[in-house]
Amino acid sequence: MRPLRSALLALAALALAALPLAACSAPRAAAPPARAPARAGACPARAACDAPPPTALPRGFRHTRSRAVASGWPRHRGRDLFVRPEGPQWAIAKFAYGPYDEDLEDEDVEAYLLRGCGGAWERLGAFRTSGDDRPHPTTEGIRDTGGRVYLDLAAVRRLEVGRHRVHLAVVGDGTSADLFLEVLPPGARVAVSDIDGTLTSSEMAVLGELVGGGPPDAHPGAAATMQALAESGVHLLYLTARPEWLVASTRAWLKAQGFPPGILHTTVGVTGAFGRAAANYKTIELEWLRARTGVVPSFAFGNMPSDVTTYSAAGIAPERCYYYKLSGDLRGGVPNEDYRRLAPALFSPPAACPP
Repeated sequence: MRPLRSALLALAALALAALPLAACSAPRAAAPPARAPARAGACPARAACDAPPPTALPRGFRHTRSRAVASGWPRHRGRDLFVRPEGPQWAIAKFAYGPYDEDLEDEDVEAYLLRGCGGAWERLGAFRTSGDDRPHPTTEGIRDTGGRVYLDLAAVRRLEVGRHRVHLAVVGDGTSADLFLEVLPPGARVAVSDIDGTLTSSEMAVLGELVGGGPPDAHPGAAATMQALAESGVHLLYLTARPEWLVASTRAWLKAQGFPPGILHTTVGVTGAFGRAAANYKTIELEWLRARTGVVPSFAFGNMPSDVTTYSAAGIAPERCYYYKLSGDLRGGVPNEDYRRLAPALFSPPAACPP
């Protein structure tokens, strides 16, 4: 993310204070682009996990201050994760409101699990958000800055291989956040992709959306390229240096544009990251993926020199790193001028599809 873009994001966050609540919600619903029929030998589509969650009936807040905090619009967000069946499995979420991202502290949140993206929702219980006076230890690289819930699923309801959704609803007002966990099988392959400028129509397209404009377009063929990888049994990691409070709208944009489900990671800050900070953030994320799951991505997509730096440091095979309209030293990476040429080339019928 470039310095100008970061500054504009910060200004846009403040400008949102003057906008009505509707302007700060997820992008307007739109029918996703028509998707080509599945290729012969393709793996089944990964579950979207979009079953309606249990209805949350507001029961009031524990603290008077919380009612004032909640007068702003909700900016809650969950942290998606790749995990292993035998390793740590955490559901982590942040609950905050308004343009200044005020934390909701010491309030109850009801948690529900959609195991395997199917069947009935399971209630996991009620959990208390953190505060400055009782921070939770840093977990999965997420430092507790208040308003967070850390739920140890391995201790409560350990998950098997597959895709799962956790829904967390604030008891006080019924607002909510969602997160997804993909429990990887042995030998799992992952593709990592930047979003802004790599998948979106321009590096700064998100700014227009922040001030009430329509959502950006995707590059032609970008969704089909990710779909080709998903049909080959590859898991998807959407890795962006956007600020954390854009998780919900980013996830909605990916779905509306026809991108297959995956794991979405943003920074955990309010302003995002740019330049060297963005590269450092993404490098740490990919190091954490390797440490936790043993996975080095098999494919990578970017559009900036910082992406080249990140993917090289992560040890991703350069011939499987694709850079959209980027010139200069790609360190053995592949120039990508048109996703529509990539999609057919990247599909490879797997010997066996992941569970």
